[in-house]
Amino acid sequence: MLKVHWYQGDTGFGQAALEVTQAGLEALGRWFPSRLEQPVEVFVYASTDDLQGELLPGGETWVAGHADPALGVIRVVVEPGSEQGITMEQRIPHELMHVMLYRHIGAGYRNIPAWLREGMATLAELYPNADYDRALADAVSADRLIALKNLCLSFPADAGQAFLAYAEARSFTNYLHRTYGSTGLLSLAATYADGVDCEEGTERSLGVALSSLESQWRSSVLGEKTLSSTVQNISPYLVLLCLVLLIPLLGIAGTLRKGKRNEPGTYFRK
Repeated sequence: MLKVHWYQGDTGFGQAALEVTQAGLEALGRWFPSRLEQPVEVFVYASTDDLQGELLPGGETWVAGHADPALGVIRVVVEPGSEQGITMEQRIPHELMHVMLYRHIGAGYRNIPAWLREGMATLAELYPNADYDRALADAVSADRLIALKNLCLSFPADAGQAFLAYAEARSFTNYLHRTYGSTGLLSLAATYADGVDCEEGTERSLGVALSSLESQWRSSVLGEKTLSSTVQNISPYLVLLCLVLLIPLLGIAGTLRKGKRNEPGTYFRK
């Protein structure tokens, strides 16, 4: 039920690709049962140009992997060489997640926001891309993070922005996974599959609006200084300042009231 096709590299290359596919399938077992009632076929290309020749014209030139979930077909670029093992462990499980999530969710898979689909796919990678963390750190320092609401329908066409979008999707989805677990993420995906819009989906499934979750993620994971986090950090000092100012004011108010009670009254003779 698992087939690997390749045209460049020896038999060991094809065997390695098959073993990575099997390992990726086993790793997905922590998310949902990875049953193979239908086959999965993996086509390995030796260059991005060769892959682009198989995809629709006019697509993003930076694409190095593609999945047709309904067909159970995965296409990835893996150039034979010293880095081929790492590349396989990133790209094959990534695309495999798309296929298996589709089989788990059903036709409503297409309604799942791009940030969640790709976020779960990046979490499935057996060898995480360390450049994601660097891209996030640079974006935070330059104040150029992409708002998640802009990653609901699709990712940017620009290669640099697309890479940042993948980095954000992975980090945010990982934050949700640590907070709500695999069950929570799958419940969220199922909610979106029913056609709920991007902002409302998290509120309906997790009880928190997407914008609020994004703010919490940016603050707690990325260390971004937002207004809410700043207020939270200085709130003890604000309370102390209020007390310092309030006590003298109360004393002044008390003195004024006492002075009014001691003032002589004014009487009018009839």
